[in-house]
Amino acid sequence: MSDEPLRPTLSADICDERLIPLLKACWSENPDHRPPFDSIRRQLRQACPESHANILDNMVSKLEKYANHLEEVVEERTNQLTAEKSRADKLLSSMLPKYIADQLMSGKPVEPKSYDMVTIFFSDIVGFTTMCSISSALEVVTLLNDLYSLFDEIIKLYDVYKYML
Repeated sequence: MSDEPLRPTLSADICDERLIPLLKACWSENPDHRPPFDSIRRQLRQACPESHANILDNMVSKLEKYANHLEEVVEERTNQLTAEKSRADKLLSSMLPKYIADQLMSGKPVEPKSYDMVTIFFSDIVGFTTMCSISSALEVVTLLNDLYSLFDEIIKLYDVYKYML
């Protein structure tokens, strides 16, 4: 099978031979080699001044609007993808140690590390169930956030990795 794109055969019998080079230029696989809409419009008017200019202008105008719309959609989707990737990277960085998150985000394999010493810290808040029953959900979340933020500040001083279950 050929890598050549499927294109109709053009001849002077089928279409005005002045339009054949323009049509072939518009078919270019490389968008940078395609003529801009203003150039297409100008060449169509020069090649066929007696033709129905309004129909050609209308067609070219619609194609131009469609192309501009597609560019806007692609830009919007690209921005959405970039924002989602940023959120995913931030989440990954908050869940894993920095060196592991960096390795994963760059697509590299993560080499296991071993530690000479490990400490496991279990915490329990006395009266937590009672406190939850008389507090709003936001108050409970704020308390836990403040408490564990203090723990986080302390463990940063000792280059510790925290894993919560």
